Formats: sequence, C-alpha cells, structure tokens
Amino acid sequence: MSTLYLSPRAARQIQQAVKRNPGVETGGIMMGYQLNARDWLVTYASEPGPKAVHQPLTVVFDDSYLHNLVTRLQARSTRRWQYIGDWHSHTVRNLSPSRADKHTIATKALEAKYGSKSPIMLIVGLGKQQQLQAKGFILAGSLRPFRQVTLYDREKQGDPQPI
Repeated sequence: MSTLYLSPRAARQIQQAVKRNPGVETGGIMMGYQLNARDWLVTYASEPGPKAVHQPLTVVFDDSYLHNLVTRLQARSTRRWQYIGDWHSHTVRNLSPSRADKHTIATKALEAKYGSKSPIMLIVGLGKQQQLQAKGFILAGSLRPFRQVTLYDREKQGDPQPI
C-alpha cells in the first residue's frame, strides 16, 4: 500500500480551511507530485473558490476558479507540481467516501481538463481535540485507500508524523 504525504504548508492550508467553519464541508484541489512508484506528496492545497457552496453534508467547488488556479500554479512552478486530486472535509466522524464522493472522483478521472487518470481524494475532519484527521484514496482501477496520510518535511528529514 502507498503513503500520501502532506507538506507542512499543505497540512496548514487544509487545517485552517476546516477550522474556519467546521459545521460545513469545504475542500479544494491538491497540487503535488509522485515521489516514487507508490507514494505521493501534496505540496499545496487550495480552498474551493469564491463561488463555492458550503453545506453541512456537501461542498460544491467553484470549478472555473479552480481550473484557472491549476493553470496558474503549473505555469508558475519551476517544480514538477501537477494537479493530483481533491480534498474535502466531512462534518461527521466518518472519513470514508460517500456515494457522491466516489462518483465525483470517477468523473474527474474521465475528464481531460483535470489531467489525472488516477486522481487522489483526501477526506479530512476534526477529531475530539480539534486535531486534523485524514484518510486518502487513489483511483487506480478501483478506489483504493492509502496505507496512511503522513506529514512530511523534507528540510527536517525526520520521521514522518501520521495525521
């Protein structure tokens, strides 16, 4: 099984967005790259855009805004950043993909504008102590879970910290 790593920046971006209004779902795109044959690194996580609709059990992304954001980030990046998938929060403790989540990721894999035949889905929520909890999934034939979602800081080169 694979590991999904989050850079400290991406983890902060997600945590701040979720804590801003934990009673509704939020989310956005993830930029990053594949580290090796099995593992991925998320280097940037956006919010869902200014025209997004947030509700307690769903978030509808501002797709036009996010598509333009991906284009800008890829053009500006000297790294190998690419769109690798989406993240969203759940307001309930269950971090498993809903039927709608599964439909969304399957649809994105078929649309050329997303540029990913194996998109990643990260589902996050807040635990009892308001700490971020996360589960990651990749569409590779079927929707498969990552073994773990882990904080990774290349500069410190220490052991990854599970989220």
